[in-house]
Amino acid sequence: MSFLENLRLAWSCVKSNKMRSILTMLGIIIGISAVITISTLGSSLKDTIASTYSDMMSTNQLAFMWVATSEEVEDQEPPVIFDLENTYEFKEAFAGQISSVCLGTSVDSAVYYYGDEEKTVKLSGYSEGFCETNNYEIVMGRDLEYQDSFDNRKVCVVSANFVKYALNDMANPIGEKIEVETTDGRVVTAYIIGVYDMTKKQSSITGKAETPEKDKVTEMIIPVTYAWDLNDTPESKRNNEVLYINGAPGVDGTKLKENITNYFESKREAGSEYYLLIQSLEEQLKMISKIMDVITIIISVIAAISLIVGGIGVMNIMLVSVVERTKEIGIRKALGAKNKVIEAQFLVESVLICAIGGVMGILLGLLNGGVIAVVAKAIVSNSEEYSFLSINVKPPVMMIIISFLFSTLVGIVFGLYPARRAARLSPIDALRYE
Repeated sequence: MSFLENLRLAWSCVKSNKMRSILTMLGIIIGISAVITISTLGSSLKDTIASTYSDMMSTNQLAFMWVATSEEVEDQEPPVIFDLENTYEFKEAFAGQISSVCLGTSVDSAVYYYGDEEKTVKLSGYSEGFCETNNYEIVMGRDLEYQDSFDNRKVCVVSANFVKYALNDMANPIGEKIEVETTDGRVVTAYIIGVYDMTKKQSSITGKAETPEKDKVTEMIIPVTYAWDLNDTPESKRNNEVLYINGAPGVDGTKLKENITNYFESKREAGSEYYLLIQSLEEQLKMISKIMDVITIIISVIAAISLIVGGIGVMNIMLVSVVERTKEIGIRKALGAKNKVIEAQFLVESVLICAIGGVMGILLGLLNGGVIAVVAKAIVSNSEEYSFLSINVKPPVMMIIISFLFSTLVGIVFGLYPARRAARLSPIDALRYE
């Protein structure tokens, strides 16, 4: 008997006992749907984290620092100080491979007074690359450059939010002189050279959910040397322990890390007690992705245990089917059907039940994942506090394939014993069975 004939007979048996077949499939459906739901949520969460990070900041960013090998050498100077001159020299050495190198320091909160109102800003100093590092868009003018810090220019870059509310939505604020007052009463004067704009997602984390857009605190960026002067930072402290760089578009991050390491190693004296530690956002995302994959797999395996219960249900119903069709088996064997034919008939029926249950479980799991994603998107869209999240639904294609194959395997494993039992029935005993 051909496979298609066995399949036709199996389908007719399933249709003739609809309720029993559905109840038998229930364990498979629940197990597979649980696995697919968990996998969909895990895959979607991983993709959501990656897209949210890329919205918030540049993903080709590297951070590096000198790390002492022991506490005894922490008071010694590292091989290369990350000051203005050294970092600019470093940038020139990697021209074309990196787009910006950031030295930065915070100053204080400050207030800009206009009319009877005031606008609070966070005053910070950068050498360059502030907007690129934070994935902000320059909508007018330019970002800070190293030359601004070398010349200690009294310039600044402000947000579009600041221009809209503090400067009455001025059409062209470039060159406008502004004065802000810090919390200790100092007046900081600067001329606007650029305006940056944050996405709605980025701006949503600059204040609490209930904070009106007008009252959100954004950053006012000045050259890092100007910030050091305001902080009365001594010459020996005008550097950073951690340096941030942004790789140029299209540059291989792994190769760039290797080149940077070689660059600084060439400047490190033999026997130095410091080593260079380099971290990248891309690597952190990969690490998070791996952790999410492991967690998803572990939970999915736990959920898949329910498939064993479903498999036992399939075995039970197939044994009942063998008993019910004992006379049929006897007639077929009396007409010359071989044991392998009888075994194949019952095995195909068992696999068909599990395969149908697997397909229904996959569809139910995808539906569950989709419903949860729709609810999550609705919550995010209606909540300013979480609006920076980029909810993405990503069905796990590989897990869908594995789940279907696994449900089929359950049908083979748990249908094999009933099928063999049917095949080994004696024709005489089977025909005499009432």
